[in-house]
Amino acid sequence: MSETRGTDFLRAIPSVDAILDHPAVQGWRAAHPRFPWTRLVRELIDELRAGGAGVPDQPDRAAMLAWIVARAEARVAELRTGGLKPVLNGTGVVLHTNLGRAPVGDRVAEAAVRAMRGYVSLEVDLASGERARRGETLERLLCCLTGAEAAMVVNNNAAAVYLLASSFSPPGRVIVSRGELVEIGGSFRLPDILSDAAAEVAEVGTTNRTYAADYERAARSGDLLLKVHKSNYQIAGFAHEATLAELVTVARARGAHVVFDMGSGAFFDFAGAGVGDDPAVAAVLAAGADGAAMSGDKLLGGLQAGIVVGKRTLIDRLKQNPLRRAVRVDKVTIAALQEIVRCYLFAEDPRRENPSLAMITGGVAARERADRVVRAVRAAAGDAVAIGVVDDDAAVGGGSLSGEAVPSAAVAVGCGGERDALRLARALRLRELPLFTRIRGSEVRINMTTILPSEDGDVIRALVDALAAGGRA
Repeated sequence: MSETRGTDFLRAIPSVDAILDHPAVQGWRAAHPRFPWTRLVRELIDELRAGGAGVPDQPDRAAMLAWIVARAEARVAELRTGGLKPVLNGTGVVLHTNLGRAPVGDRVAEAAVRAMRGYVSLEVDLASGERARRGETLERLLCCLTGAEAAMVVNNNAAAVYLLASSFSPPGRVIVSRGELVEIGGSFRLPDILSDAAAEVAEVGTTNRTYAADYERAARSGDLLLKVHKSNYQIAGFAHEATLAELVTVARARGAHVVFDMGSGAFFDFAGAGVGDDPAVAAVLAAGADGAAMSGDKLLGGLQAGIVVGKRTLIDRLKQNPLRRAVRVDKVTIAALQEIVRCYLFAEDPRRENPSLAMITGGVAARERADRVVRAVRAAAGDAVAIGVVDDDAAVGGGSLSGEAVPSAAVAVGCGGERDALRLARALRLRELPLFTRIRGSEVRINMTTILPSEDGDVIRALVDALAAGGRA
């Protein structure tokens, strides 16, 4: 754009007052007088000056005004209805971080809603009427489930690890294997957490081989020996890691403490169900660990939280940390987690009340449901539609049970090519109730393991509508 043309372009931009006086904008202002319309208009003018998408390339004031009004309408619509919204997860990834990880069952959801809608006995003893400790019943339930002496809950597992590191340093140090200094999704790096929380972090061993003797040479009285589950990666070949039992032996000899950052934290016997070989939390504590930390929204199948269980001396030390209040959980999380743990303890089969457990252990009738979806779509859209059922694997996701595949089935829609498949996937994703899918070559697949049974009808409607529209958004 030449300098002269640029000047003409800028001079043609409507004024703020001219935009606010537009009939459509006046109507919106009358309907929503508390919305900051002037601020929005100024933001859009700045975008116009910067050359945003679809900006008129000629100094035409009417075209610019129409552009700003259209953008204002779209921007306000996004603010009114955008953000978090329910979606259908047809990706086959159970603990899908981008889609909110673990879905919960009706009983847990109802407990959370009750806590949100009214007052609850969060920090009061009903018998005496005196102030009580937050989450005390939840902690007792976790102890019953894991065999721990004590427990505490914070807002996520990163906070739990930070609290552990800062509570034992000083006087001690945190000792960790170089092969376990993990980075997980969202650029979360364990070394950064530890170096910020602890006075000193001692890295031992090498990336691929760390022995008990490496810990033994570094450990001193009061140190924290931290074992870290590698979650979403594996080291194979010329590799070795010290076992938890070996770390317990070293810690007892040195007067140190052993904590296992389990990441996902298995509260169910997944190995017994034929899924992975991750140890259960109870087994880790029975092996002599002083404590274990894990997420609440991964293998537990609950809400985002960090759970620490272990010996009372360790938990008491964490509870004395001034940071504890900064990472505490609210009434909704406590209410939901209570019900989740009760399902494990009291339900005849927790998989019937925990959707994530059912998905991970293959308790979802994926093929039968996929068959029903295909029949319904063909009945509505015609037998000529290229749709069928294929074998497909689901994944646990969320850095949990890495490398484990859950046998499943998917509804597969054949497209003319990869570009057509991308177009159909986008159309499904941009619906009022978005459907997330997976593309395999020229196929769009909806894995039925991660579609809740109550959502089958939504999948049918989404496919029928999208196919009728030719896969266009």
